[in-house]
Amino acid sequence: MIRLRKIIISGVLSALALIAFMLENLFPPLIIVGGRIGIANFFVLIAGITAGFWYGCAALIIKAVLGSIFAGNPSAILYSLPAGAIAYFTQMLIILYAPKVSVIAASVFGAVINACVQNAVFCLITATPEYLLYMPYLALIGVLGGAIVGTATYLTVKYLPERVLNINYKEQKIERN
Repeated sequence: MIRLRKIIISGVLSALALIAFMLENLFPPLIIVGGRIGIANFFVLIAGITAGFWYGCAALIIKAVLGSIFAGNPSAILYSLPAGAIAYFTQMLIILYAPKVSVIAASVFGAVINACVQNAVFCLITATPEYLLYMPYLALIGVLGGAIVGTATYLTVKYLPERVLNINYKEQKIERN
């Protein structure tokens, strides 16, 4: 029964991540090309925290692959999937194995990694190393987006009902009032 509950939670959060990804693509980027807050990553992170690491991976893959296809840009899979995977793995490692680091800090770190990896992959694929000059600006936008997503994640996990939250995570990271 618990596995079914995790699959259901992961499926709902995957659908919400896909919807958020599609809605965010309707708006122009922040300041420079490639600059986005990454609201869909909120749902991926929540899936990883509540259902478990691999369920969050499934939500990430669904968001990256289907979101890129539905947005009409299948080549974006080449950028978003590796960057999202590296950022997600980093975030989950920090959340699970660094108990003194907050979810907000892990989210900021993951957002900066996502932006930098995406830019690096773009530069490798297009053979345009001059776009590496965007890296500091994308990192700053990543800090902003990571702080927003991390704060939303922290507050959501803090106030989720006990029956939804993964007990191991709650005991390590979030102290309820």
